[in-house]
Amino acid sequence: MKKFSQQAAANIVPLLARILIFLAFVPTGWHHAMQQTVFTGDAAARLREIGIVSADANAGPGTYVAFHQDAPPLTSPAIDMAGVQTRALHQLTLFFDGLRLPKPEIWAWTATVFELIGGSLVLIGLFTRLWTGGLVLWSLALFLSTPTVAAAFGAIWSPTDPTATLPRAMALSQLTLLVLALGLTLTGAGKLSLDGFIFRSRGGGDEEE
Repeated sequence: MKKFSQQAAANIVPLLARILIFLAFVPTGWHHAMQQTVFTGDAAARLREIGIVSADANAGPGTYVAFHQDAPPLTSPAIDMAGVQTRALHQLTLFFDGLRLPKPEIWAWTATVFELIGGSLVLIGLFTRLWTGGLVLWSLALFLSTPTVAAAFGAIWSPTDPTATLPRAMALSQLTLLVLALGLTLTGAGKLSLDGFIFRSRGGGDEEE
């Protein structure tokens, strides 16, 4: 019984952790990379300002910019109200821009790669420590910079308060992902993974990366 519990802790628990990380990050990465979303107001104006979309970009079904020479030009407030439709990844661009990082679109693509490709490779357990190390940093950045999560520190200690239910659940879920990713970074993916198979086939004992 003791041996079984040790095997489960060493192999089954890391497998379940990898599945949860896959489900948490890969659908989000797919959304960022492949889906379109509409930005309006200050967000639309900022995307134009940093050159993500052109000044003439306009959003949504049934809306367009008139290029006919006799057509009156759209004013900037009218365009901002209409918004722009572009890749959902630029939600992250605005996030990194808010942190005053240079080239925020490059940071946005980097985060999306770690979500989409890294989350997929974590599932099969290939170069697990490399990818989960990046996901640890990304999870920590999200946790520390999300206002509702920051406010949830107090909500964690108010489990019976109905208004604290959502921020409390959000904070605990993000902390859980952070701990799972950190655990895999420190211990590896376990034997039920490509990392485990590769290093066993090399004759090594413990998983090394």
